[in-house]
Amino acid sequence: MPNIPVAFTVPDRDGSRLIRALQGGPKSRAELTAETGWSRNTVAAKLARLVDIGWLMEERDDHGMRGRPSARYAIDPDAALIYVPRFELVGVHGTICTLDGRVLAASTRPLRRDFGSEQAVALMGEILDELTALPGVERERVRAMVVGVPGPVAGMSQTVAWTNVGLLPEDLGQRFGLIAAVENDANLMALGERRGRSAVDSLLYLFAHTGIGAGLALAGGLHRGMSGWAGEIGHIPLPAAGDRPCPCGNRGCLATVVSNPALIRSLSTPERPVNSIDDLRRLVLHGDLDAIVALRQAGRHIGDAIVGLVVGLAPDAIVVGGHLTQVGDHVLVGIREVLAQKTPPAISSRIPVTGSNDHGRAAVLGAAEVALDLLLASD
Repeated sequence: MPNIPVAFTVPDRDGSRLIRALQGGPKSRAELTAETGWSRNTVAAKLARLVDIGWLMEERDDHGMRGRPSARYAIDPDAALIYVPRFELVGVHGTICTLDGRVLAASTRPLRRDFGSEQAVALMGEILDELTALPGVERERVRAMVVGVPGPVAGMSQTVAWTNVGLLPEDLGQRFGLIAAVENDANLMALGERRGRSAVDSLLYLFAHTGIGAGLALAGGLHRGMSGWAGEIGHIPLPAAGDRPCPCGNRGCLATVVSNPALIRSLSTPERPVNSIDDLRRLVLHGDLDAIVALRQAGRHIGDAIVGLVVGLAPDAIVVGGHLTQVGDHVLVGIREVLAQKTPPAISSRIPVTGSNDHGRAAVLGAAEVALDLLLASD
């Protein structure tokens, strides 16, 4: 573990347990006493300690009633700041946020396609220096960093099959003096979308972007699978993909027909060139039937690919993010159509399929959750 600034106090195991109990929202001393099984005096002493070291804040809840208002305790979102650099194939989005995901500063830098580990680390350092030079974003308040990458992450240790870059949390921690984690971007988005949905224990997040992947936020936490390959649905074979070659080494993968580049290629003609997702958006807004049909069919392809996953996991919710969901509900309609046809009614009728309003925002919220867990003592 890297050195943490002296002014920052890592809570002990019992303190960490109380903080985790408050992740869902404020609670009273009585509620925490019942939840932990500790005596009232023990809970009171530990809460007072956490307030004193800046981890918790005490709120008075009078509800208009007579007498002394009861105290409720909540995590202080300003107890630590988090640095969240998120990589895409052509750029890095850097964000400084609080523990509740509130963004204090953000910046985006372009990235060459042939970049390596040294360039990636250097760019993260430049963005961190830029953001912490801004008023109200002091460098010494930043306690952890969570790096989001578009590829499998093996055992929270390094990226796999993501260009030629390997990012080790231990190396990043030493380089930046922060507790560090590296996580798949779709996993972060899954955590972020689940946050605040009190009725949702398990969520399947589909991220359709340069490629297509899934994040699995289950009741027990993230499901990463062997070497971080869980959720790489872009490499599920699809009959409609035919014999198209895929960078993974196989042919006929979902990603060869459903991704930003694949859709752009399929719609572009000499008479009507389509060069970007913005061009595709304009076609849809102008009612271009070919573009609308292509998006609807893309949704059907995704639905076909995830039928087994949906039946096997029966998640409480499915959320779809990425640029393809920012051009109307056509992709969502295609997914819903296939799930209604090919999954049991007891499942398809009860699992909502919705779009994410902002996948970048979801990633930051998820990263804040990962960072909080990093900063707390193990159970």
